Amino acid sequence: MTTKLSSTQVAQLSKLAAANLRALSGENVHLRDENQSLKSKVAAFEKRARVEKIAAEMEAKGLNVHQNLQEKVAELMQRDNLDTIEAAVGMAAPQMKIASVHEDGVEVETTGDETQDKAATAFMAGVAALDG
Repeated sequence: MTTKLSSTQVAQLSKLAAANLRALSGENVHLRDENQSLKSKVAAFEKRARVEKIAAEMEAKGLNVHQNLQEKVAELMQRDNLDTIEAAVGMAAPQMKIASVHEDGVEVETTGDETQDKAATAFMAGVAALDG
């Protein structure tokens, strides 16, 4: 037994199908946009966690002591590729101060800072004069 549809019924079904396809297409676009947004947010959280781990390892090894943890994190967040930095930090040996010299309560050592280097040079010259 075959059911015949009138041309009016076919037109109504076509309108209904077209409306449903438009609605599904709009929902698909919305879901794709939302998915992309969520992927970006997850990537940002993952990068932040990775950067904080690298910065904490830098702190533990005494690297970039002129920066605090937040400054290290901020600087690392600016970088697109963290692989090289992570590998370098992983290979770096812990930095430690082996010794320092104090004269009249002033710490004197060579650090790369010009003011402190002058003080270290003056101190060493004074020690050398004592030997002569």
